[in-house]
Amino acid sequence: MTGLLYKILRINWVKLLLFFIGSMFYPAMFALLFRFSPDALDGADGNVSLLIWGVCAFLTFFFGGACQDSLFNDGESKKWAYFVASTPTGIKGHIGSKYLFALAWSMVTVTALILINYFAVDGNKDLADGSVVFIVFFYIQLLMRAAEFPLMARFGGKMGKNMKLIILGIAAFIIFAYALFGDTSAFADIDTFLDRLFNAIQDPDTLKKITLKFSIAAAAVIPVYYLSYRLSVRWYLKGVETYEK
Repeated sequence: MTGLLYKILRINWVKLLLFFIGSMFYPAMFALLFRFSPDALDGADGNVSLLIWGVCAFLTFFFGGACQDSLFNDGESKKWAYFVASTPTGIKGHIGSKYLFALAWSMVTVTALILINYFAVDGNKDLADGSVVFIVFFYIQLLMRAAEFPLMARFGGKMGKNMKLIILGIAAFIIFAYALFGDTSAFADIDTFLDRLFNAIQDPDTLKKITLKFSIAAAAVIPVYYLSYRLSVRWYLKGVETYEK
């Protein structure tokens, strides 16, 4: 397992470095701007900075997800797959190294974001603390990979991504249909809705309740991630048959 992780890092270290630097560009620029230019937030409350932290987290984990996807099926070939199956660590070690790498990447990402956040907040007290937002995106990232990796193992990289797009398209259609015909009174005034959301996050009592519920949901992510790994191991050799060579 350790050797497989080293192989991922050794072969792809340039790609990983570029992806990481690129994904951290916007959060770092935002932190530098508002630490050394406090007047940039004049006339805006903490909700604005919290929204910006959310956008930064989305972009960062989006780039990270692209990197994780590109490495999961890196070097797809039947010869390599059957060779992996014949090694002492076998398919479990091969797939496990991919899952461990994805987990480690997400952990490094959320840690870097929290450090960037503290760097900015330490120099500008008007900024909202975005740590909770980053942690939420961390678990969303794990859930996305838990759903996507088995599809990529079973149907190959290209087909697996297409399957993911189909699922996302169906989800988007359901949301769109609900927006047209469902009860959307809670979202009738988007400004009011966002104000209630931000106020709830900043209220200590409400935040404690949200944190408790989120902690319970987050605890469920780990077994889901493990079950995803087990499913990918089971489907791996079936997916090998879809490889062109």
